[in-house]
Amino acid sequence: MNEVNLQNMNGQVVTSSRDISEKFGKRHDKLTSEIKRMYSDLIGSPQNGGHPLFIESSYIHEQNGQSYTEYLMNRDGFSLLVMGFTGKKALEWKLKYIEAFNKMEETLKSSNIISEEEKLKLKLFSKDPMEVAMAHNKLIELATAPLIAENEELKPKARFHDAVHTSVNSISVGKFSGVLQKNELFKRFGRNKLFQWLRDNDYLCVCGDLKNKPTQKALSGGYMDYDEYVTDNGYGKSITTYKPLITGKGQIYFTEKLLKDFQ
Repeated sequence: MNEVNLQNMNGQVVTSSRDISEKFGKRHDKLTSEIKRMYSDLIGSPQNGGHPLFIESSYIHEQNGQSYTEYLMNRDGFSLLVMGFTGKKALEWKLKYIEAFNKMEETLKSSNIISEEEKLKLKLFSKDPMEVAMAHNKLIELATAPLIAENEELKPKARFHDAVHTSVNSISVGKFSGVLQKNELFKRFGRNKLFQWLRDNDYLCVCGDLKNKPTQKALSGGYMDYDEYVTDNGYGKSITTYKPLITGKGQIYFTEKLLKDFQ
């Protein structure tokens, strides 16, 4: 109860909304509502360098076994969230968190075992936009380098696997096709062709009310997820549409299958 809980997430020092809720005596649902509002405003903003200060995650409740939303945040996200917390107890915890962030960040930056990729991921949270852009471009280079290797097998190497597998968020089909197209092999394999390939291989539903929803095969394998939207058609009827997403595991899995197909 008296210790600050921080964690190293791919070279980034983060804490969780649950830990802040416990330490500062705030209701977790109130915190997540506030974070959700800020999260929506911050994504892609120039001040944020295009990288969210808050990362949506989930946890399993120990008592009922159900999954709930929580948020992970770096130092800036933490500062933004607790800025308005007042009182002696709140001040004491703010100081403890600041001290803990300082110590852990220094340990990561000075460690001899930290990889080049982890150092670049730390730079994503720099206040210098040029440093953020440079780190971002270099990470893309590292992640896609195995795809453009012209060897006999044309298989993703370990670095590509690691870069994709540790991806925090699922990405859209369009964004994934954009990554693939950086390789000459997939240069003409755009978003529409990727959608068709997913349907042909039974990873996406093809018709009716479930069009574009990942199939049970894709969901059970952990390769895909989806966002669900409900709208009114203007005649009093609700229409449900689905936006398919590809998980980190799915990015590795589909890349391997596509490489075999293209061979």
